[in-house]
This record gives sequence, structure tokens and C-alpha cells, in this order.
Amino acid sequence: LEESNRQFWEWLEGATAGVDEPVERLGAMFEAIGTPATSPESLGCTFQGTAAEFPDRDHPGHQVAQAHKKEVRDRFAELAGQPGLRDPGDLANQLLLLMDGAWVAARMFGPHNPATALTTAARALIETHR
Repeated sequence: LEESNRQFWEWLEGATAGVDEPVERLGAMFEAIGTPATSPESLGCTFQGTAAEFPDRDHPGHQVAQAHKKEVRDRFAELAGQPGLRDPGDLANQLLLLMDGAWVAARMFGPHNPATALTTAARALIETHR
């Protein structure tokens, strides 16, 4: 699970490399996440699956999964904390919910799921915080 976390960040950083403006980087992250979330191979989020398999919050697997989600939210908040956006913590929470919803949709519906609207929804949320 810790290796999956490392791979996730390596993949996401690579997918958004070259996008230096923080608000645009947030949008690019959701463009990147939309690709696997609508892939026929996607089974959803490894970390959500782990938390569901190990619901006891004291279980080491649950703790690693939760730490991953907190790190994602923190990264969103860091990027949303740039000038021009208000309430970065609230935006980060909303974006985390949106991302996790895309992963759930991938597991529930397969490749033809509501996550096809992920980038549009993320950019709309970001714009409401300008």
C-alpha cells in the first residue's frame, strides 16, 4: 500500500509536469485522474478499497489509506492557497470528494461512468472559489 502511494504521487507529478501555475496544476491533476477513472481496467481507488476492507481506523492498512487521502487533500489545499482563490481548505475538501466520487464511479459503472465529467466539474468548483 505504501508502494501504491509512492507510485500514485510519481504518476500524478509526472502527468502534471510542466504545469507550473498552481490553479492550472489543480485542473491538470483532474484531467490526469480522469484518464484512469474512465479506463476499462480501473477498479477504483486502492486506498478506498483498503479502507473498506479494514474499517477499523486503528488497523495499519486503514491508517496508510487515510494518510494517503490526507496527503491528497493537503496537496489540493496547498495549490488552492495561491492568490486568487478563497477558502483553500473548503476547496480542497470539495476536490477530494469529487476525486473520490470519480473512483467510486469507476468501480460502480466501469469505463462509461460519470467520471467523464470530472475535469469540467473540478474546473467549475475551482472557478467558484475565485
